[in-house]
Amino acid sequence: MKLYLILLSFLAFLIPQLKANENLSISRFVSKIPLWEVYPNSKPNVIGDNGKAFGFYQITSIMVKDFNRISGKSLVHEDCFDPRISKEIAYTVLAHYSKHIKRQGIEPTVKHWLFIWNGGGGAWRRVHHPISDRKQLRLEGYAQRAMTFL
Repeated sequence: MKLYLILLSFLAFLIPQLKANENLSISRFVSKIPLWEVYPNSKPNVIGDNGKAFGFYQITSIMVKDFNRISGKSLVHEDCFDPRISKEIAYTVLAHYSKHIKRQGIEPTVKHWLFIWNGGGGAWRRVHHPISDRKQLRLEGYAQRAMTFL
C-alpha cells in the first residue's frame, strides 16, 4: 500500500501543470462537462461509476443532496437523467462554491471547478494545498483528462 502511494506521488510529479482557459465562464464550463464524463452519443439514461453516477453529467446522489441543500429544492437522484436538470445542478453547485472561493479572496479557476466536480465542495482547497494521497492523485488525473476538452 505504501509503495502504491509512493508510485502515485511520483506519477503525479510527472503530470504537467494544467494549461486552462481561465477566462472560461461557469456556464461554458458546465456545458462541456458531458464531453469528458460520458462516451460520445451516450443516451441520457447512462449510468456510471458502478451504478453511483447518473446521466450525461454523471451526478451522484451526494451531489443531488448538496444541490438540494443549496437551492432549497427536493430533487431525487433519478432526476439527473434529464440533461436540463443535470445542467442546472452543475451550474448551481459550481456557482455556490465559486462564491465561497471568492469570499476567501481567491478568483475561482477551471481547476477549482474540476476539483469540485470530481471531489466534492471542499476539494477546491486542494488546488492551493495539495495533500499527498490517493484522492489528490485522482483529482489531478481527472483534471488532466478533462483539460483536453476545454
